[in-house]
Amino acid sequence: MSLPAATADPSVRALRMRLPTGPQAPRLARESVGAVLDPHRYALGDGRMCLSEVVANAVRHSSAPDLPLMLIGEADGSLFAAVRDTARTVPMTPATADGPLAEDGRGLEVLGALADGWGFDRTRSGKWVWFRVRHPRSDTAERQVAA
Repeated sequence: MSLPAATADPSVRALRMRLPTGPQAPRLARESVGAVLDPHRYALGDGRMCLSEVVANAVRHSSAPDLPLMLIGEADGSLFAAVRDTARTVPMTPATADGPLAEDGRGLEVLGALADGWGFDRTRSGKWVWFRVRHPRSDTAERQVAA
């Protein structure tokens, strides 16, 4: 898993928690983003949307009673998130006969469109699915500081 580099910066916040495997898990995960990133300072919509997708998939495919979740809010407003499930299957977009009218199967498309990077790492008991969403103003702020 591509974890963010260790830093002594006190503005980097991390949270580890276990979500119940149930329909409330995506909402609880979204609400937890505010614990690692200040919602008054950063636009958190893309990160929350990606988190909803990976947690909903974990709920759907896991047989465990809970899901380990890790969130890291970085100093520039970027969000790194990872959730573990017990499924041995590899994340992929399912082929569906319903095409654009299908009720599911778009999670990885959403992740691919909104995340700056994502992936998965297999474990003995399943896998971790992770992503990183950079804050939209991060690049601009870095360029202004450098100028």
